[in-house]
Amino acid sequence: MAGSRASVGIISIGDMGLGIAKLLQAHNYHVLTTCVGRSEATQRRVESASIELLPDRVQLVNRSDYLLSIVPPGQAVATAEAIIAAYQQHTRPASSNPLYYLDLNAIAPSTARHISAAFATKAPTIRFIDGGIIGGPPLLAPSTSPTDPVTWKRPSIPLSGPHELASAQPSGAHLAATLRTKHLSPDVGTASGLKACFASLTKGYTALAIQSFSTASQLGVLEHLLREMDAANPLGRQQAERGLVGMPNKAYRWVAEMDEIGKTFDEDGGWGGENVYKQVAGVYRVVADDTELGSREGKMEVQEAVDGLVRGLKARKEKTD
Repeated sequence: MAGSRASVGIISIGDMGLGIAKLLQAHNYHVLTTCVGRSEATQRRVESASIELLPDRVQLVNRSDYLLSIVPPGQAVATAEAIIAAYQQHTRPASSNPLYYLDLNAIAPSTARHISAAFATKAPTIRFIDGGIIGGPPLLAPSTSPTDPVTWKRPSIPLSGPHELASAQPSGAHLAATLRTKHLSPDVGTASGLKACFASLTKGYTALAIQSFSTASQLGVLEHLLREMDAANPLGRQQAERGLVGMPNKAYRWVAEMDEIGKTFDEDGGWGGENVYKQVAGVYRVVADDTELGSREGKMEVQEAVDGLVRGLKARKEKTD
């Protein structure tokens, strides 16, 4: 892309990666990726967004100024190891700017520190940045400004570690602002910890709603529950319903994320195994593995989600009985 600010490699192009790719393209960044090990759906998504598709990770390392890792939490370590292996085969010019690797996955601080140590030992010229994404994918939204008819709704991206994105070359300060980042600390793990604490509340509440609504339905009192919530906590009902209808096709990703949150609370919060997130991970595992909701695409109504949960729970009980 002639005149682009910098080349940004994204691993991988799921919903979040695609939103960030479009945001960066709109701000004149050259976006690259590779579909090694990814599904046909991911490849179609890449082609539809005019993202440059490279044949392998070595080319991605050679051609990128920045790499953003945005993968399911359970794949974060393997993805970093794959980039390290590609780096060890790379032909990147020694005179080029350092390659920055932004780990934006929902992982525990200890996992981030483990990945950072691997880069320091095996790929020392790559600059590791710990990060997380709080909020949904970037998207264009109407603006109230008469001079700017559209604007971007963007998630928050906290960062931490000894290397600041805003000081990077090329275009680091602009990239940091475009992605709506904030550097929290020189310590690796701080940003991942903030993401874990935030997600524990949002996704933890959704897990409670999954169990509450599905049980109320089987007791025949779901409508009564919703009326009581309207009277006592209408915002809680809205949050629960948004979580229920938005969760199903992400549940498989959230299993590992809940495990990482549990690690965060045990290791950095001092809970020593007394956190609840092993059980929360189990809730999402049931949704992903034991209901048809785990493969459901597109929007659905609250009652559809509850009905799908109930069918899956009943079928699961029949198997165990």
